[in-house]
Amino acid sequence: MNTEAASPAAGRAIIAIRRARPLVTAGDSFALRYLAPADLPPGLVPIPLDESAGPYSFVEIDARLSDADALAGFGIDAGQARFADVMVQLGRFERAERERLLRAIALAQWSHEHRFCPICGFALHWDAGARTKSCANPEKSHHHFPRTDPATIMLVCDDSRALLGRQRSWPPGMYSTLAGFIEPGETAEAGVAREVFEETGVRVSDIRYFGSESWPFPRSLMLGFTARATTHDIAIGEEMDDVRWFTRDEVAAMQSTVRERLPYFDTIARRLLAAWLGSEENAALGKEAQRK
Repeated sequence: MNTEAASPAAGRAIIAIRRARPLVTAGDSFALRYLAPADLPPGLVPIPLDESAGPYSFVEIDARLSDADALAGFGIDAGQARFADVMVQLGRFERAERERLLRAIALAQWSHEHRFCPICGFALHWDAGARTKSCANPEKSHHHFPRTDPATIMLVCDDSRALLGRQRSWPPGMYSTLAGFIEPGETAEAGVAREVFEETGVRVSDIRYFGSESWPFPRSLMLGFTARATTHDIAIGEEMDDVRWFTRDEVAAMQSTVRERLPYFDTIARRLLAAWLGSEENAALGKEAQRK
């Protein structure tokens, strides 16, 4: 039984990922449970993360294995660790660890969805010591790089209100910023204007870049923008359950509710709203970050 987690400082820290869920310690801490090379069963080869991440790598666990069988393969007792959904818990991790965790999840997700060459159909395998894959075609091996899907997420506002929407799958009363994927041949700014109009019927201008966020659930890079509404009448698109204008007080109340119910759910949507609300909300987020 493995009783000691690998030490990141020792240059042998491996992050195990099974269907976007990393291996963490048992209990409620969500601390990553790093593995050492000696913990890996035969045939499971770690894939290095980029050099900026330091001496870290990851392994993708076969999705056909149960959590218990995967743990047993590492020689870990089920009471010591678990595979956990961290999507709404990312705020628990310090920035450096969060970045390498997101990188590991993104690469594992891409690998899970790209097991065969889209050109010839032969099986894909990781290249030795690299974050790329090549197919087993004996006539011509095709080389593949991990891909991510760019998406826009935008806060549309006028002088005193923000335009927020909700999807049908969300909990009752939950609203957030609008979002959508960038289509082929489209700029990010054009994608913002198109998605806002398709989802709400509102036209926008003054589209400005805010920031980005890796969101590998399953494979997105979220590009954040702000935009100013030039029309205000709403025509709800087929993808949305509801869309409406919110005052600052209403947005502040929702942000407060999110902090209480999901204290570690730190997203670019939340930061867009915090920036629009101004110093009071940003101060609350700052205090929260200091506690982590």
